[in-house]
Amino acid sequence: MINKIKTGKAIFENKIVKNLLIIICCGLLLIFLALFFLGIYTRHGQNVVVPDLDGLQLNEANAILDAQGLKAEVVDSIYRLDAVPGAILDQTPKAGNKVKKGRSIYIAIYSRTPQQVSVPGLVDYSARQASALLNSLGFTHLSTEEIPSEYAGLVVAVKYRGKTLAPEEKVPAGSPLTLVITSGGSTDSLKVDDEYIVAPGTSDTDSPLPKKEAIDDSFF
Repeated sequence: MINKIKTGKAIFENKIVKNLLIIICCGLLLIFLALFFLGIYTRHGQNVVVPDLDGLQLNEANAILDAQGLKAEVVDSIYRLDAVPGAILDQTPKAGNKVKKGRSIYIAIYSRTPQQVSVPGLVDYSARQASALLNSLGFTHLSTEEIPSEYAGLVVAVKYRGKTLAPEEKVPAGSPLTLVITSGGSTDSLKVDDEYIVAPGTSDTDSPLPKKEAIDDSFF
């Protein structure tokens, strides 16, 4: 009997056995703590149903979510001319899903002001290329203004509300723009002091416009 007690004491006094027992105890303690805090974090039994926020204003949505222990977070905004500014258009999670209290509901709203878009420099582009590029950026309301030039169909400027835009200047998305393009027309005369002289390369008989009268040398 005494030998058995001594043998048991010898086992527990062994450093390897002691370390092994300490490791097992620490492991069990960590598992217990992990399960305990996981239960607190996940908040079992505290699920709430996500309300439908579609079409509500942000302050209205916040009041509803606060009453259920939730909160709203705006993550995106889109501008539409025919939409109600500030109204909610999308939410995540969707209405009807169950979430824990204190969680955020991510929403997208209709912006009150249009997004600003940079208009690229389009000088010397063909009218077709410029129109296609502007359409891809959301500018679908385009008009043209022609000016005479040696070459036809080239863009010389882009205007917004009568103002010529600098390259990469920003305007509201979807705004109507005017492309100033060359028409290929040319004049056969040049104006000098409100009277006309024959342009180079034409004869007197070719021009129906009056010439500048010659100076009378006899005056001198």
